[in-house]
Amino acid sequence: MVFKQLIISFILLFLPLTTAYAAAIQKSDDPECRLEILGEIRKGDAKAFEKFSEYLIVDNGESTSASVVCLDSPGGSVIEGMSMAKFILENGISTRIRAEKECASICAIIFMMGNYRGGEVAGLSRSMHFTSLLGFHRPYLRADEASLYTSSDLESTYDLGMETIFEILTIANQREPWGTAQMIEPELMQRIIGTPGSEMFYVSTIEEATRWRINIDGTPSDIRSGSNQLHYACENALAYPVALTSELNGSDGILGQAIFGFEPLNAYSVEQIATKAPASSGQRVQVTSNRAGYSGVGCQVQVRDQSVAVCGYDESTDVRVGNCDAKSGMRYFPNTAMLHPKTQLVTFAFSDGFGSDVRRITRCETYDASLVRTDSQLCLQSVVLTVDGTLPLARHYLT
Repeated sequence: MVFKQLIISFILLFLPLTTAYAAAIQKSDDPECRLEILGEIRKGDAKAFEKFSEYLIVDNGESTSASVVCLDSPGGSVIEGMSMAKFILENGISTRIRAEKECASICAIIFMMGNYRGGEVAGLSRSMHFTSLLGFHRPYLRADEASLYTSSDLESTYDLGMETIFEILTIANQREPWGTAQMIEPELMQRIIGTPGSEMFYVSTIEEATRWRINIDGTPSDIRSGSNQLHYACENALAYPVALTSELNGSDGILGQAIFGFEPLNAYSVEQIATKAPASSGQRVQVTSNRAGYSGVGCQVQVRDQSVAVCGYDESTDVRVGNCDAKSGMRYFPNTAMLHPKTQLVTFAFSDGFGSDVRRITRCETYDASLVRTDSQLCLQSVVLTVDGTLPLARHYLT
């Protein structure tokens, strides 16, 4: 009986600490969703989900792109969640997280399986609103529960845990429809396995969404197309197949976390970005990366209405995006690819009168003359790369 209780505890190893009823799986009133999964995923939910297959899976004559499930769940049973994830992957069902909703733990694995399929087209189809939360962590067994069992019980539990990890790795390593990349990048899997069950890693920046091929809904339509945005589009596109943009550009603080610091950045790189003229919509512009030197690194970038087209080559990593020699050789990215990689998704909710290059939510504190802290609040940090005369600057605005 003790071991049976242990298995039940481990099956629910993605559960939050509060108890709840099984998920509500129902038809949606939202025209952009066929079905909704709401609440904690528990025993029996996978079968309940599959009972809606005839209603959920529709083909518009070209593909299953209209088969969309909306997710709002803190997670729950790994066994049930994995069955749902496999069903979504195999049947070409798109996944979506709407504004201010959350999808975490095993729900996040389900979300990452979103795709569409057809006779002549196929691809990934998973999107989250910039105000929603997409959170990951590894499976876990709570320590207070583990202390109740014998060493033999825990050996069996360890084996079950390894099987669970193996199941997640197996589905993560499935190739995307008509593509060569995995459904979940190894880099993201590393983050998942490296995040304790008591914590949560949230997808929060442009580079994470771009690299892990997650579409962001609700972004402003007035994303600027100046030369700095063209530069970011080039860097994001070239980093996309191999690494997070900031990691590929780790030696230059402009594209990494250092841009939020108050120390001087690489003056040459600031000047290169800040002194270029903006591009007109539809114009194809040549962009040379700041990493160019002994190795050629650059792109051709063309701004479109709702997207940006890029082709280019990074000799240092031997990565080629599109084919600049072909008439239709450019590859299309969402317009968010024109933003600085460290831009936080949540900052889209705030108006920007500074024309900033990058923004994040941070904490601002004020002190009196005696250095006693008088206030501490969350605030918006906006950084603008500019040139004052001949002096390259990074201006910080704290709102």
